[in-house]
Amino acid sequence: MKKLYSHIILFLIPVIAFLILIQPNKRLRYTGLKDDCFNHGIWVHDRIFENPDPFDIAVLGSSHTINAVNDEIMDSLTNDKSVVNFGYCRLGRNLTYVLLKDILAEKSPETIIVEVREDEDRYSHPVFPLVANTTDVLLPVALFNRDIFADMWTHFSYKTELFRDNLFNAMEVQDVRLEDYGFASHPDTAKISYLDSIKKKRSIYKEPLARWERDFHMKYPKAYLKKVRQLCEKNNQKLFFLYLPSYGRPFNRPKNSNFYSNQGRLLIPPDSILENKDYWYDKSHMNKAGANALSRWLAHEIQ
Repeated sequence: MKKLYSHIILFLIPVIAFLILIQPNKRLRYTGLKDDCFNHGIWVHDRIFENPDPFDIAVLGSSHTINAVNDEIMDSLTNDKSVVNFGYCRLGRNLTYVLLKDILAEKSPETIIVEVREDEDRYSHPVFPLVANTTDVLLPVALFNRDIFADMWTHFSYKTELFRDNLFNAMEVQDVRLEDYGFASHPDTAKISYLDSIKKKRSIYKEPLARWERDFHMKYPKAYLKKVRQLCEKNNQKLFFLYLPSYGRPFNRPKNSNFYSNQGRLLIPPDSILENKDYWYDKSHMNKAGANALSRWLAHEIQ
């Protein structure tokens, strides 16, 4: 039996080493995201690595950011400072960190704006193991990271699929995307009765987590935000946190406002924007009118 185990281990060592050492082309990783977030991933990659146009301000966040920050309008209002919206669907602070690392490796923005919401999400972003390098997947923030082993499995499975598809020319080739701006939103406006019902539902008091339990869960996302701040300090970037809650938020400031203020400058849009019912496409996302108003306000604030 020991001999069998020894043979299994000897067989697995080169396989594991191969999976660790093989590094699929970075663009190939983003090409594999064609069915995710309206194929926005390939544009994110190409804006960083293929588009030669520089930018001075990078905005990072979720679909809230995609829909709320009109980078083209901000570009026209920030005294020749070019702005790019790098929002990507869904939550997970480790993706913020990975994208910022890539941005700083290729470009030299002077300002980083990171979206914050009512509270921090305590899980890994679904595409983190797909686009992160192997070192970041094998050596993530480990403390209270429930997704650590799932991310490793997903990472190596995805690398294997990409290697196979590339070997047999099964991967669809996508044209390089050279658009400068990442903003995408809707012109429609949500019904007032719908927004009223959402605000009423969100105003109902919910028993908060115990202090120790909340601190336990928040260590994971806060650790990545500290890494973001350290990257900005190392590269002499200004760091802002932009509060982009859903409609009908139950409080005017994010729960972690003191933490954000200690890492950078916290920006909170006025009620005239966040509570304007004409500015929302659905309960979570601003429409184009709301994005334009918020972007004008944001351009003024960061100057």
